[in-house]
Amino acid sequence: MYTTDIITLPKFCFGRGIYRRFPALCRGMGNRFVVVGGVTAMEKGLPSLTQAIAGSGMTMLDHIPFGGACTQQAMDRLIARIAPMKPDFIVGMGGGKAIDTAKGVAFGMDLPLVSLPTLVSNCAPITALSVVYREDGPFDRFAFFDGPPALTLVDLEIAAHAPDKYFRAGMGDTLAKHLESTFSARNDNLGNELDHMSAIGLALSSTCYDPVLQYGRQALDEVLRHEAGPAMEICARSIIVSAGLVSLMAHDDYNCALAHAVCYGLQLFAHVEENCLHGDLVAYGALVQLMLDGQKEKAKELQTFLKSLGTPVTLAEMNVPLERNALESTLTEATTGPDMAHIPYPITPDMVFDAMTRVETL
Repeated sequence: MYTTDIITLPKFCFGRGIYRRFPALCRGMGNRFVVVGGVTAMEKGLPSLTQAIAGSGMTMLDHIPFGGACTQQAMDRLIARIAPMKPDFIVGMGGGKAIDTAKGVAFGMDLPLVSLPTLVSNCAPITALSVVYREDGPFDRFAFFDGPPALTLVDLEIAAHAPDKYFRAGMGDTLAKHLESTFSARNDNLGNELDHMSAIGLALSSTCYDPVLQYGRQALDEVLRHEAGPAMEICARSIIVSAGLVSLMAHDDYNCALAHAVCYGLQLFAHVEENCLHGDLVAYGALVQLMLDGQKEKAKELQTFLKSLGTPVTLAEMNVPLERNALESTLTEATTGPDMAHIPYPITPDMVFDAMTRVETL
């Protein structure tokens, strides 16, 4: 049984035009801040933020592009640039990579972080870790922090105007959270070895799957119309809050498994890394995990839903050859990466390749 340290739960608000509450909610952190974000994200979000702080006594010292990738070098460059400004807190604005980079900057400067996601694509806005990549593109490591951002504000109107592919990918990533957490914790759950917080996290993981499966197609339709409708909000809360709380409450061993490992393995193909979204790859990896685990009917259910969203569900759709030699590096990464440190039974490259073969003709 694991013993857990202090767990800091996130503070978050969802709404339409929610940035108007920024001054009141952030006042306790100070008045001076720097925004680190995506270029497009800041074009979309900064007008509302600037309007919100007008006359509040708060000062935006600068707004700086994060660089396009969450790397240690990007964090170090930003820290060197921001430190002389002496801000009271950092604001991360954009998607997962932008906010993960801002987390590293805030942690490196020992400052609070306010997370302002401008699209709904993953649970990064409220988690206590960053997915760090190498300068040349592939996955490098997870950076773990003492706690989540001090505050997360999700403006649903801004998120509804983001490209729909990110919302689709966010749903794929979130569905996998439930499948991976219950898979990786299977033996410990049977043996009554789960600690209290992990047990809560795993119980919550069902809200990463059921609402998305029920409302996901309707939610995507709303996003396609740029509407922050009720289905979109339900799925946005699953993507950010449900998945984020599982990440924060369940032990690290239970937060990922084969679905993410397959994703990072496929990203070793340069064209996949460039053209495919993280959440779409994780969703495909979830299909592989289900087939490997003998859950064919569940895989069919998930595949049907993913196809309705337009998510790639085969290697052929990603222009990846279903050839053992061509997939060697992918299979190695998928079976030896950090996400596979705690699984209910040994998994070999041959088992993963066989599962991929069966997914291809599912």
